[in-house]
Amino acid sequence: MDTFETLRDIIVDKFEKDPATITPDATFETLEIDSLDTFDIIFAAEEKFGIKVPNEQVDIKTVQDVVNLLDKLRAEQGKA
Repeated sequence: MDTFETLRDIIVDKFEKDPATITPDATFETLEIDSLDTFDIIFAAEEKFGIKVPNEQVDIKTVQDVVNLLDKLRAEQGKA
């Protein structure tokens, strides 16, 4: 399961964004996604990947930041 593609699908489904605008270097600010919405994305990713994201690790600015965090946690939690 590709982390970026899954994350992009979550963002498209939840916020009706154009998939072409969701690139690894896109910031949540440019996507017009606020911090509360970012947590919603993280919660959806937790469910999708079967992982737990500690609150102190949720300091992200770009889509790639989330991909990196999810990949790291998937490896640590044996869900890769």
